[in-house]
Amino acid sequence: MKTLISLLLLALLAVPAGVGFLLFKAIGDKPLVIKEAPVANTENARRVKQLVSQIRSGKNTEITISEQDLEGIIAFAVRGIPSASADARIDAQGLEAHLTIALPANPVGPYLNLGFAVLPSTHGLELKHLMLGETEISAQFLKPVFGWGLDYLFGPGIKETLTNVVTQVRFSENKMFLMIAADQNSAGEISGKLNNLFDRIKDNEQLRIADPELVQIYFKLLQDTAASLRGGYVPLTRYLKPVFELAVSRGQLDETRAIAENQAAILALAIYFGDERMQSLVSKSDNKYFSGSRMGSHNVTIKGRHDLVQHYLTSAGLKLAAGVGIANAIGEFKEIADTLRGGSGFSFSDIAGDKAGVTLAVLASEAATAIPIQNALAGINSEADFFPDITGLPDNMTQAEFERRYGDVESERYKELLLDIDRRIAQVPAYGGG
Repeated sequence: MKTLISLLLLALLAVPAGVGFLLFKAIGDKPLVIKEAPVANTENARRVKQLVSQIRSGKNTEITISEQDLEGIIAFAVRGIPSASADARIDAQGLEAHLTIALPANPVGPYLNLGFAVLPSTHGLELKHLMLGETEISAQFLKPVFGWGLDYLFGPGIKETLTNVVTQVRFSENKMFLMIAADQNSAGEISGKLNNLFDRIKDNEQLRIADPELVQIYFKLLQDTAASLRGGYVPLTRYLKPVFELAVSRGQLDETRAIAENQAAILALAIYFGDERMQSLVSKSDNKYFSGSRMGSHNVTIKGRHDLVQHYLTSAGLKLAAGVGIANAIGEFKEIADTLRGGSGFSFSDIAGDKAGVTLAVLASEAATAIPIQNALAGINSEADFFPDITGLPDNMTQAEFERRYGDVESERYKELLLDIDRRIAQVPAYGGG
């Protein structure tokens, strides 16, 4: 977010006074987009991958993009800005899209509102206008600004590449149709820029460890615990219990202190046992933290499975490190990616692990539940005390099988199974269940 504000301030200082004033007008007291942000979920992930594959093919083809697709694409593009929301409206006359970003406290205003409109065209992409706040500007005056925005999101030169590749645009009631005439060179160039964007999304600059010194205390305890266990496959319970026993002793029955200790304990567990997404956090921290052996990190299990440990703790860690509720969506995105690339497939037990991890992070961070969950985890005796029952949850489904059984993530069958997972989590003793 600091990067965003810096860029905005530089723009206000560097561009001519007239454009600077218009950018100033884009910041206001009310959000232009008020609906919930379309965070990247499984269906968005699937559609984005399909669209990318079509563009990368290097073949002349017509691509269909719905309002939901466009919102999903914008959601991916601004994933590094967790306070961003987008919407898109498509009809036979064209497309209008808006983006609102909630800004940090400042003397100008709490919201940055941007938008653009696209017209039907037989000669490539044709902008109708740009929106800066409530001010509508004819596109011919601000095409350079639009190009700068595309270059910022996707990399330099993307506007020219898209202009050459998109030859025709038409609309129906709620869909946009792009005629693509991409040779291998332009397809390769777009592919490279999309890869760069995905790398930026994966390495989300908003993910940070707030207090690495405190987290290091718990990380060192995990190292000592692993050394005392002397290797072999052991349940996560053997690590979770001593970590939260320490949190209880340091929390001193103070809610604010308990929250800080809980979060540090969870982040230490996530760094020690989590997957590569948590390891990227370590690379952003000072080298004096989280060094040395991670003995036993690959030999710890839940329900006899190491992957459930990673789902559970990585989701909890991402929830805390990101500071926003994106961990569930990240978990779903990973599952659909596994399905599409022919990996382990879509597994609802993995989703249960992701959602249980998010629940752990949420309850450990709220004043009313921080001390109770701390005490509960310090007193656990078995996995059933902190992890939900996953009996009967469908696992390892291919894309075809997932679509045959559940259709998509908007289907009632899919939503009902997620509700069943939520009910299972609610029954876990550590989370207040009976």
